[in-house]
Amino acid sequence: MNLDQVEEIVALMAEQPISEIRFEQGESRILIRRPVTVAAAPSSSGRAEQAGRHAEAASSGAESVVADGAASTEPILLTSPMVGLFHHHREPLRYGNIVQPGQVVGNIESMKLMNEVTAGVGGRVVDVLVEDGAPVEYGQVLFHLRPDEE
Repeated sequence: MNLDQVEEIVALMAEQPISEIRFEQGESRILIRRPVTVAAAPSSSGRAEQAGRHAEAASSGAESVVADGAASTEPILLTSPMVGLFHHHREPLRYGNIVQPGQVVGNIESMKLMNEVTAGVGGRVVDVLVEDGAPVEYGQVLFHLRPDEE
């Protein structure tokens, strides 16, 4: 497999709504993975604000969907920033708990090291999608949050 073939696979992946592709040819193997993103079409007036919020949330392992200037009814997705074994924090999050931005929500054990998972945005827990000690993948959704109405 040469570089041109790899570039062609990456270009095909960019055109398709897929997050992972595995390709094997003889003894050559390639795995290309990208995080799953959720986006809403913002109005032109809120586009810059939305982009800033989404970039901040994505960089901290959280993705959110925000409607045009209104409170979002879509869940905020707290995702795994890496591959490993997920461990809940000392006080595991449960349905109804409030999460603050920057709060540690758990740890991921990878190569015998514990890495903190922090929430990039705040909200109320509406779904816990991972059990203690479960293996997680990069970008896997760990928790669904609902923006807290203040």
